[in-house]
Amino acid sequence: MKAYVPRRVRRRRQIITQLIVCSVVAGICVLAIIMRYPWIIPGATEYMDQARVYWDLATLPLTVKINVEDAAFWGRNLLIVNISIENNSRFVILCKDLRLVDRGGQVYMPSSTSVYYVNRDESLWMRQINPGQKIKGKYAFSVPDSVFGLMFAVDTGNGLIKLKAISEVRRAY
Repeated sequence: MKAYVPRRVRRRRQIITQLIVCSVVAGICVLAIIMRYPWIIPGATEYMDQARVYWDLATLPLTVKINVEDAAFWGRNLLIVNISIENNSRFVILCKDLRLVDRGGQVYMPSSTSVYYVNRDESLWMRQINPGQKIKGKYAFSVPDSVFGLMFAVDTGNGLIKLKAISEVRRAY
């Protein structure tokens, strides 16, 4: 059995519900118009471009695929990683922006001496990965042998975006 609600109260609830629904529909229509014709409002195009960049950065771990085929220490402080990278984002990724991060948050840079340890054809040193491109190669990092929980990350200038963990590291010495 339903509880009795006076007619006046029911009518007020109905009006409030209609106002809320109309406000939401009007807001969606205004947003659709602004997104379709952003030049109507001054500064809207810059704001939308900035929002698009933030969205792309937030989805970067989903659009950049890194597959670690092999990771081996060639000395106490040199890690050679054989990787393939597939870039499905809108950004050009420079291999010099790849970093390794350990569990403690310590960041390890690529080693500029990788040209001595990796064949020039296989080296990813100073290469770039364009949108839609897939590339394979080896990269050297200066990492202490005692580090655990290494993960690839991309340095965007505003911060690091973590991409893929290295599951297995072997020692070649």
